[in-house]
Amino acid sequence: MKRGKEKPYKYLAMISQIGISVLVPVGMMIVIGKVLDFYFHTGNLLVIILAVVGVMAGLRNLYVIPLRMSEKALKRDAENKTEEEKEQDKKRAQEYRDQIKKENEDDYENDKDF
Repeated sequence: MKRGKEKPYKYLAMISQIGISVLVPVGMMIVIGKVLDFYFHTGNLLVIILAVVGVMAGLRNLYVIPLRMSEKALKRDAENKTEEEKEQDKKRAQEYRDQIKKENEDDYENDKDF
């Protein structure tokens, strides 16, 4: 499969995975809360508490999954770079560090005047 054609399916899978990983903890906690409420005769107290826990777990998944996917993409992109591109990146990074260092030295010189 060509690289350009797999992207829509990859994004669709990612969105589906995120949706499922947010809904499943909430649903599971609600079901568990209903069972425990029935068993312990506590009204809806445990459903509410576990639903909040499920929402927190879902929100955590909403944050962690895209983070992991972006790390994998960055790692894959780094592996696919040629040596020339890697050297250009190193050169750009060194130029950026030199620029920051120069700006810091200029700021230090300007602070001496006060």
